[in-house]
Amino acid sequence: MEPIKHYKCLTDLKKIISELGNVKSRPVVKGNHPTFYKEKSEGKYRTIMGIRICDYKFSADEQWILPDNQMGLSFSATWENLKFVHGMFSKGKKPVDVFWVLSEADIPSGLKFVEDETDEGHYFLAVTERMLVEQLVAKLKLVSYRLSVIQGGGRAL
Repeated sequence: MEPIKHYKCLTDLKKIISELGNVKSRPVVKGNHPTFYKEKSEGKYRTIMGIRICDYKFSADEQWILPDNQMGLSFSATWENLKFVHGMFSKGKKPVDVFWVLSEADIPSGLKFVEDETDEGHYFLAVTERMLVEQLVAKLKLVSYRLSVIQGGGRAL
């Protein structure tokens, strides 16, 4: 069994990512949920039960999530992509935590990390089988329990 590694400072974030290898990470504004968004009732970023309408492929009646390997919750797999995504957050000058998970982790059935065909280092947590919105919510809750967090990780980016 490999020894457990403990990191004491945020400046080792790049080293952590490269050592862990197959890690997927996602910056989140401090205090926000790692897999759900605050409710928004209109516009491009409208949400249904905390899931953004633009992140997943919804059925016409918005009761079902349909499989699509190029849609899903966004994750970064490289230091460069993580820095780029964090740059979008830094415009708001809000503190950011970095949530991460090993991609080999026990991801619930019906979900899978899929590489973005148009952006190297960017991955989607995609839906692979048709499911009710409530089922996706339950699965994203399970994913959120498996995520580790580097609080204030944005300072290292």
